[in-house]
Amino acid sequence: MRFIFSVLSNLALATFLWLSSSQVWAVTGQPLLVNIDNPNFRKLNVAIPDFLVEASADRETREVARRGAVELTRLLNFSALFSVRSSDVFDDVLKSKNVIKWQIGQQNLDGVDLPQWRAIGMESLTLGEVQQEQGTWTFTMRTIDLGKGELLLGKRYSKVPKAQITAVMRRYADQIMKAYTGKSGIFSSRLAFVGRRAKNAAKQIFISDFDGSNVQQITNENAPHLSPAWSRDGRYVTYTSFQDGQAEIFSHDTKTGKKTKMTNGPGLSSGSNWGPSDRLIAFTGAHNGNSEIYVMTPRGRDRKSLITGDGLDVDPTFSPDGKWMAFVSGRFGNPHIFRASLEWSEDKLRVTDDKRLTYAGWYNATPAWSPESEKLAFAGYDKDINRFDMFMMNPDGTQMERLTLRAGDNERPTWAPNGQLIIFQSSRGPNLEDIKGTPHLYIMNRDGSGQRLLDTGIFEAQQPAWGPQIED
Repeated sequence: MRFIFSVLSNLALATFLWLSSSQVWAVTGQPLLVNIDNPNFRKLNVAIPDFLVEASADRETREVARRGAVELTRLLNFSALFSVRSSDVFDDVLKSKNVIKWQIGQQNLDGVDLPQWRAIGMESLTLGEVQQEQGTWTFTMRTIDLGKGELLLGKRYSKVPKAQITAVMRRYADQIMKAYTGKSGIFSSRLAFVGRRAKNAAKQIFISDFDGSNVQQITNENAPHLSPAWSRDGRYVTYTSFQDGQAEIFSHDTKTGKKTKMTNGPGLSSGSNWGPSDRLIAFTGAHNGNSEIYVMTPRGRDRKSLITGDGLDVDPTFSPDGKWMAFVSGRFGNPHIFRASLEWSEDKLRVTDDKRLTYAGWYNATPAWSPESEKLAFAGYDKDINRFDMFMMNPDGTQMERLTLRAGDNERPTWAPNGQLIIFQSSRGPNLEDIKGTPHLYIMNRDGSGQRLLDTGIFEAQQPAWGPQIED
């Protein structure tokens, strides 16, 4: 019954930033110091001293500067790529008269003693300054690659109202991540997930910021809602709803709030997943007791069968490069993960062959592609310990890795837009890890390290879907 249930359950930054200028300094030689695809990478040691303000700055401006530095520190630590060191590590450096002599408006590095920062183990240094102007603030920030002794990044954000300080820090943190890794950041992405505000409430679809904050409920009907999925452009969330009796797929427009019913039988329709460039949507259709994989247009038209056969065929998910579709099939008994090869002709699609990927485990489900289509994460049931756990493998089924163990049931992986982090649902408890409790969202590094709760603030959260990074 758990597998059948899992089948059915298979903003851009929405604020305006007043930016008067973009990049204000050229970057010489963009270094790629953090290789997140290397399993042995280590975090970069980062220093973010308190942002500089003028001696005459009022109390509010000093608080704005403090808030900005604290938020930037939180963001970089959240990324799992950087280790922002406490000021205790560099207090002595800050007290040195020869180390910090820069002034408001200064654009060179003359006031920064790079060797002393390097001597205490720092590899990156971000300096910020804040000035007030008629009830708004200008943030000027510079990030220095201490290894090369060069300015890596410089930005000025002008006329920023207090309500947009967090948004500005997210934009700059994204820029730092891109400068160091060559990949997009994550702080302008959002999550969709299934949740309940109370124990006996109907399951609803929620949208939140990347870290589970700013939660918004987008469904309200007194019926189960399951399996959210993002369009590739981040505008639409499709989901499964029982609001009209049987399972059907709906779409929510995050810009207008408009809801559209996309399927209307025959049989059940569930578990949508958007294809490359949002050309097609794959989903599971169940008719006369048999579950098969179908595709349709984003408007819910031209429903066509794609994968059929004996047993269940469910949980379809397109690889981001469009070459493959991973899915779950019970054609050989217990459900396992398969990979279909795809051939596109304009908007027409056909399967040329398929391959079974998993053989170990009682059954495996909910495959999720990494952003570059080079890995598949999935949930597998280990009968020996009566647990679902997270696993990862290559697209051909080789190099199987276990990511979780003996910490409740762990299911429904979804990847960060840059491929470094994975969010999943887990039933582990806050104190006793090896229990089966209320599901919540957890986040971990792609190698399974750094597992921690993602606090949404609601009673139950599960079935996460991480949306795309929205670029400026």
